[in-house]
Amino acid sequence: MARRLALFLPLLAASFLTGCSDPLLESGSRDYDVTRYDVEGAFDWNSSRLGARVDITLTLDEDDLEAVILDSRVDVKAVRIRGAGEAEFETDPERGLLAVSLEDAPGARGGASVTIEIDYEARPSDALNAVPPRKGDPIDSRALYTDAEPLDAPLWMPCHNVPSDRALFSVAMKVDEGESMIANGSLVSDAPAGAGAHRVKYETAWTLPPYLMAFAISDFEVVKTQKGDLPVEVWHRRGLPGEHEAMAGELSRMIGVYEGLLGPYPFERYALVLLPGFPGGMENASVSFQAETSSSEPTIAGDLLLAAHELGHQWFGDLVTVETWDDVWIKEGMANLLEYEAARPHIDASDKGTLNGDGFHPRAGAAIRDRAIPPPDKYNSGPYDRAAWLLTQIRSLLGDEAFFATLREVLDKHRFGAIGTDAFIDAFAPALGPEATGKVRRAVDAKALPTIHSTAPFRVNLEDPDGALVAPLDLSWIGSDGAQRKVTLSTGAPVDLTPEAADLLLLPDPLDRHPDWELFWDEDRSLAEDGESSNLEALVSATSPDSLEKRTLLLDLGGAHQTSALGRSSDLVLSNDEVSGLAAGLDADGARALALGHGCATALAQREVDPQLFTTLVDALGAPFTSGPPTFGLAYASDFWACDEIGLPDMLFGDSWALLEGGLAEGGIADARLAYLAKFEMSWETAASRWGSVAEKASSPRARRIAVQRLSSIAQSSQDPAVITYLADYMRDHETTETLGHVMRAAEWAVSNSAGAGAAEVLDGLRIILQKGHTRSIHGNAVCTAARMTREDPGAWASFRESLKGAPLAPRAKAYLENPRPCL
Repeated sequence: MARRLALFLPLLAASFLTGCSDPLLESGSRDYDVTRYDVEGAFDWNSSRLGARVDITLTLDEDDLEAVILDSRVDVKAVRIRGAGEAEFETDPERGLLAVSLEDAPGARGGASVTIEIDYEARPSDALNAVPPRKGDPIDSRALYTDAEPLDAPLWMPCHNVPSDRALFSVAMKVDEGESMIANGSLVSDAPAGAGAHRVKYETAWTLPPYLMAFAISDFEVVKTQKGDLPVEVWHRRGLPGEHEAMAGELSRMIGVYEGLLGPYPFERYALVLLPGFPGGMENASVSFQAETSSSEPTIAGDLLLAAHELGHQWFGDLVTVETWDDVWIKEGMANLLEYEAARPHIDASDKGTLNGDGFHPRAGAAIRDRAIPPPDKYNSGPYDRAAWLLTQIRSLLGDEAFFATLREVLDKHRFGAIGTDAFIDAFAPALGPEATGKVRRAVDAKALPTIHSTAPFRVNLEDPDGALVAPLDLSWIGSDGAQRKVTLSTGAPVDLTPEAADLLLLPDPLDRHPDWELFWDEDRSLAEDGESSNLEALVSATSPDSLEKRTLLLDLGGAHQTSALGRSSDLVLSNDEVSGLAAGLDADGARALALGHGCATALAQREVDPQLFTTLVDALGAPFTSGPPTFGLAYASDFWACDEIGLPDMLFGDSWALLEGGLAEGGIADARLAYLAKFEMSWETAASRWGSVAEKASSPRARRIAVQRLSSIAQSSQDPAVITYLADYMRDHETTETLGHVMRAAEWAVSNSAGAGAAEVLDGLRIILQKGHTRSIHGNAVCTAARMTREDPGAWASFRESLKGAPLAPRAKAYLENPRPCL
């Protein structure tokens, strides 16, 4: 504990008589509302410290408050009450608390406004990321930025760290010449601040919670466009390759989609800020921060969906935030639902009205709301996928008009405020009715998933022990004339799905309001009498478009159903015309990518049977294979193994492989195209010559990440000691967290495949990663990798732990070092 001793001599003397106590921490109160934070500071790269002052203006809720409690994990230097001078304060670093005396505060009574001025220093942390120029990064510039959700805001700024306590915010920073800053709100000043520096200040005209208060400093370039009167911007480090103008255009388009569903965009501008070493995305109000190696190519599914997710939070999360962290599912579930709606042109260009449920992947054991786990551990599939699934079920019951009208009412009623779980569900209750509302309340806490098991072919039982289902699970038999016969699975009673004479193709979940039904299959309870085959096989076969007649029916269904059906099918034999033409009739990028794979498989099946037909089919595949499927669709095809088998990549991509071997130091292949080339299998030796040069020389950080990811994927199954040495050397010689995570996983698998050979080299590489503060975001993974590798060698684990004494470890890494059990 620390406090200003000069002001506490009488209390200190008393403590020797009565035992250690903290009078202010004991008497302090949180009965106040913060109305404003004003931060002024500068980051010293030499000492790696942020020196700053924050003025916190708050309104007291009660009379006679002796002290107020704030959340703080910074080094507090001095505290003052505006109008009264220096104030007594106490800190509790272990609990992250700061108590400030109000004894001398003028007029400190209920309803009064008090401004507390705090001088402090903050070190780099999970919330304050200082990324210097890094080995292995082709962009030679540094970046400083914040990242505070859920509980980390006190690591960079004392505050009242409660999501429902929203306040105005301003931040002013001294910035070196050649660098610029972006933060929430509007730029209000940018003026010289001495030799080689300038002072930049942003300020909001609207309130936000501390976890959404953010700034970033680097040598930025800015791409700008307009959505009507709204500025839409992409900020990135100078020289970073990428389709930034296209991304700005996509953001503008998606804002239009969301405005049509939810109402006007709530802030004065929107900026997507691409940052080095950023772990994913964060929806800071009006300025989303995202990883620069996974956010610069809007044709890639992961990039577009991440950008759409953070943009959706501007309504749910930022305009209206959550009352407590138990309610985090409201904003995350809505953002998950919205991201797929924004991607509808790629998922279902036919706009058949399907609801994107197949995009959600809930896991058993993860509840939407789990009040028993701490906030940092809540970010699992429950508040994301399971919550989006629940919201989609509600949507299917109400219809789009009533569903989005209710959401607009929620946003209007709680504008620049917060909402909790009960109030959010209550908003839908009048339209849902009592029975469905009760199901929703139960589903919020459900952990088990429904299960489907088959007692005989076409005879199934549905069980839903926790009540995760709010809407029915339907299937439809489609006849040759396109007519549909719906069957609803009921819990607790077997349902007969036997096809009738006219039934041709079985369509699971016609509205696409549930996850892929295979997620619910219980294979163990669906075995046939022989104990080997599964009664579900008949159902799987019925859903497969394994005939031309079935595929003709498939073309009239939504894109989501096309993708699911083609993804579930194996060994499809296409007609000659379909080999080159099927993709053109499909309504989803994923289905088009899968169709290309089925075309290659059709050709492969003829290689030995009919060599002449094989040659004809390979020729027919030339044009679609060379152009490739839409890049967004690559996320739905794990690989193109059959295309590899018939030699298409080497036959048609010779020029591309030659460019890769040159390293792409001056570019030459777009990152989106590289994502396609990375889908093809090859030996380690071939990959090392092609992708190895890109990993070291490419001018694009994204290209280097794609290359390292491809190499790491191949290395995982290797037993070659040279491969392990390559991976260990990479860990020692590179500092880019965007690539090191892939390398660590590959090294762990390669060592395991080699019965432990090379473990010492890999552990040495992990030590080097853990000795660097700017690799903090992967420290936890590095410790867990070492823990798993040494689980059978206590001496090696002890030696590894000892070697990290004094290392600048991230908190999670420290915890794993003390107790590695969560890693194992």
